[in-house]
Amino acid sequence: MFLSQAIRKTTKILNVRHPFERLLSAYRDKLENTLAGRENFQEEYGTIIVQNYRDPKNPVIRANQVIKMKDAPEPAGVEPTFREFIDYVINADLGRYHSDDHWIPYYQYCTPCSLNYDFINKVETLWQDQVFTLRKLKLNQKIKPHWRNSYGRSNASRIYYSQLNKAMIYKLYDKFKLDFEMFDYSPNAYFNYATSEF
Repeated sequence: MFLSQAIRKTTKILNVRHPFERLLSAYRDKLENTLAGRENFQEEYGTIIVQNYRDPKNPVIRANQVIKMKDAPEPAGVEPTFREFIDYVINADLGRYHSDDHWIPYYQYCTPCSLNYDFINKVETLWQDQVFTLRKLKLNQKIKPHWRNSYGRSNASRIYYSQLNKAMIYKLYDKFKLDFEMFDYSPNAYFNYATSEF
């Protein structure tokens, strides 16, 4: 009883991001390079992904499968590729196990259908959304947002998603369809990135 009253009285804010950009960001930050301090993700997810989705005839990562971030060490070669990660996401039951809050669909993780959020901010328009939210909450004189990153589709998106075919992108879209619909995102550009139908 006390918890439900507290939730009703609390201002609830949800920050969302284009589902495909969110997946790419999670992959690059958590799984692409184990030498960048992400060993726990490699142990929990990377090893399983490689065992289940890497072609044993092609065990070496090709140079075009990785975009090295500035000042980051070269990948060790045991990490999953983006394509392997997407195969895993498509096939895993993300709501039950083998999932992480960095890539679980919002509708399963943040329960927007059962929790009445007061504000839903998009990462792509976060600067304007933060200003609006703070003004509405009358906090704009107390809290000053600092903008450090720019978000949106980048050349990296085109490079990574071009490693997938349209069938994979469609399956991925289907898996995150509710997130796309609830937050008014489109997968169309990503279908254009795909290199082939199958």
